[in-house]
Amino acid sequence: MTLNNKNKAVPLIVDKAHGAYLGAAIGDALGWPNERQPRRKSSGHTGKDHDFIRWTRRSGGRFYSHEETIEPGEYSDDTQLILATSRSLLTTREWWKHLSYREIPFWTIYERGGGGATKRAANSWLLSRPPWSAENKHNNVRRYFEAGGNGVAMRILPHCLTGVASGRFSSISQQIVANGVITHGHPRALVGALAYGFALWRAFTHKGTLEYGALIEITLQNEKEWGELPDVSGTCPGWIEAAQTWAKGKYTDIWRNTVKEVTEMLHKCRDALMQGALAVDRQVMEQIGAYDRRINGAGTVASAAAIFLSSRYAADPIHGIIDAAFAQGTDTDTIASMTGALLGAVCGPSWLGPYAEKIQDANYLRQIAERIANKDDNVEEKNLATETTITPVKKSDLDSFVSKLQQTRADDTIVLPNSREAKVSKSYAHKVWVKNVEVVSWQLTTFDGQSLFIKKISRKQQPTQENLLKSADEKSDKSENNRKLKDVTRLGIKLPVDNIDKAREFYNRILGLRIVRETRNIVNLEGIIALVPKDYGKESIDNETFGEVRHSILYIETRNFERVVGAVQKSGNRIITPVTQWGGQKFFRCIDPDGNIVEVFDASYRPDKNDV
Repeated sequence: MTLNNKNKAVPLIVDKAHGAYLGAAIGDALGWPNERQPRRKSSGHTGKDHDFIRWTRRSGGRFYSHEETIEPGEYSDDTQLILATSRSLLTTREWWKHLSYREIPFWTIYERGGGGATKRAANSWLLSRPPWSAENKHNNVRRYFEAGGNGVAMRILPHCLTGVASGRFSSISQQIVANGVITHGHPRALVGALAYGFALWRAFTHKGTLEYGALIEITLQNEKEWGELPDVSGTCPGWIEAAQTWAKGKYTDIWRNTVKEVTEMLHKCRDALMQGALAVDRQVMEQIGAYDRRINGAGTVASAAAIFLSSRYAADPIHGIIDAAFAQGTDTDTIASMTGALLGAVCGPSWLGPYAEKIQDANYLRQIAERIANKDDNVEEKNLATETTITPVKKSDLDSFVSKLQQTRADDTIVLPNSREAKVSKSYAHKVWVKNVEVVSWQLTTFDGQSLFIKKISRKQQPTQENLLKSADEKSDKSENNRKLKDVTRLGIKLPVDNIDKAREFYNRILGLRIVRETRNIVNLEGIIALVPKDYGKESIDNETFGEVRHSILYIETRNFERVVGAVQKSGNRIITPVTQWGGQKFFRCIDPDGNIVEVFDASYRPDKNDV
């Protein structure tokens, strides 16, 4: 922090970055339970104490309806997409390709509360096609250009922060629109994001305290800076041509009318603030359409609402974010997230209090915010990749990833489709409201600290006559397999080593494996691994065979020794030590298909504890 000429604390840019990222996530998490209040169950929590709550949301629509429990402080798609944009900016100079071809497609399997337009566009990117491409169905392209929601404005925070060093908004506006057209084509989405982005950029660059209503005034005075349609043809080839085709040559006219809509909303907000204490938040929000369910999800409405609340509560930021998050009937999570980002950019993080520690992934948010704040687009950065070819994430990649995820257990590590690594925390089944549907989720924690919730929805297979017969056969096979498994009483691996003492120290003292049995030549660890001399078994195997096989040994005890002997002989696998006795126990050695030695002992005789 530094002091201005009035001796008031002024946050440094890193403080502002922390405040904006944390404020956005906290507003998101506070407002998300109130987004569709009639559909929420909250275990009797009224929200009057304005704290994070545990709540249950209904997901999956009509055909895959299921319950999803949201823990206190967990955030939704607003914050997820801010972080996806941030990672793209930090990964490569070709950030637009990384975001559209890798981050957005991967987001489809961990999204929480994502909007319809964003998900439809993401499905197009899963096919490696821009949503405005003529290769898509005409109706899909139409719906893309009609998408004017707040899904763009909610995620453009990182562009405004990286542009702090720039004295001009034009380069930032290009990035904002290039980011926006990845998912939305209507000017209401893009102009709304530009107006909000300009206010956010000025909040970051402003030194000193902001006066009551100043953000609205600054935004209105600089309409020409944020109101222009930037040229993104270099980044998004073919987009403006497709936009003009959809609009029958009048896209720029629709754009200018949308700019006028935003300025009219901001004028209403300014007029209300000029009344000072008489201004009533709900009345202003109603005037700009924030309570009108037909339009309250528009990018223009969310932007005007966030700028209004931030202007009104710049001196009392915690009140502003709470007012936005609990304004039930509005798009609470997005408006609160955008308001939180603006107030954090103005005031830094100190006003967030305990919220800043309770929010999901607090440390990761701080880390990303700091990295973005220290990234200067005007300076060549040696650590940024310069690849021109970015491998797209496709549906087959997601299917393969989920298939691998289904084989994992807690604490396993897995590589994500966007090349990050994560640890599996847990998996759990959801309560479903539709017959023959199964919903399973896995909670992952990436190595850099983000929590992801991967969900798989599937239909149970209907029991046809063919399936019933197949199931009966499988049960019969399973019964036979279980019977065979019961014959096996013990198994382990004998690991030949050069020096028993050194190996003992390594596995026992260094790695911490427990010694359960020990003789002069054998050390048994955890009852599974036995350390043996490297020439173990050589006395009963001819030199030529001993040298050509792999020197790892699998040890098995079975109750049905004779059956196993016969089965190995019939299989054609080579027996290198014929059936004989060792310590009064029958055994033989054979070679498995990969060349490893397998020792099979008769479990009808249990050797003394020091024999193994």
